[in-house]
Amino acid sequence: MKRRSTVLRRAVEAGLIAALTVAALPTAAQALNVERTWNGTNNPLKVTGYGSTGHAWGTWKVGNTSNGTRSIVNSYTKLNNADNHKVYVELQTQVNAGYCVQASKYMNCTQKYWNHATAETAHHSSKSYTFKSASTGVKSEADYARGMVRARLDIPYRTDPATGWSYTDGGDKY
Repeated sequence: MKRRSTVLRRAVEAGLIAALTVAALPTAAQALNVERTWNGTNNPLKVTGYGSTGHAWGTWKVGNTSNGTRSIVNSYTKLNNADNHKVYVELQTQVNAGYCVQASKYMNCTQKYWNHATAETAHHSSKSYTFKSASTGVKSEADYARGMVRARLDIPYRTDPATGWSYTDGGDKY
């Protein structure tokens, strides 16, 4: 009888250890729908060209939608317009399949991110901050994702001026 209770106790202990170990590991869904910021109201991206100036800031996340797992940028943009110009945000979704750590605001990773997909928000010419959103798919083989975001001016018949890229301060496994 003593041997049977020892075997049973060890089985329970092993099950408990396994359950605690699994609970401590990050899960794939852990960072879904966690919003990460890029710039802000106090430090928006600022793009200028041909007499117009656009401003942009917002959030980014990886979320489950009716179209599957998506990289989603939410932006607030406005434009001081010179002549039939428009402002928009460009999203470049980057993915990674390796361990990443976050250092201050920007990402440093042991594995390199690669560009996966690009999308643009709707173009507009409002003088007040206007909400616009865009999304891309997320590569199924990737473990991590981040958003590269920049503001652009839509200038007819000319190359669209752009800010430098702003990287989301994320890095959690999705």
